[in-house]
Amino acid sequence: MNWRYTNKIDNRKSFHSISGQMICDADCLVSNVEAKWPGSVHDSRIFRASPIYEGLSQGTFSGVLMGDKGYACESFLLTPLADPQTPAQHAYNHAHNRTRARIEMTFGLLKS
Repeated sequence: MNWRYTNKIDNRKSFHSISGQMICDADCLVSNVEAKWPGSVHDSRIFRASPIYEGLSQGTFSGVLMGDKGYACESFLLTPLADPQTPAQHAYNHAHNRTRARIEMTFGLLKS
């Protein structure tokens, strides 16, 4: 199982930035990086234009990715529920957040 998340190189001081998309596993092993889009491009646009998206949507690749709420839920891309109501839905969101934390950790490791 892979986890996916995008992170923008900060643009708080009006510097140009690029958006980075990375896929890693539970051991923080990076299997894909896409870093060629301007920082103004939305994360979901970058994903939809990626070879990973194409391969997953056409069935060439198998697997499931996890993304944040900025992405549309797909059969191969799990996103958190917007308004969880039941204990099972709350448990799903909790598990999703804990699992997705690995990509945050991986970005942190790379930045350090």
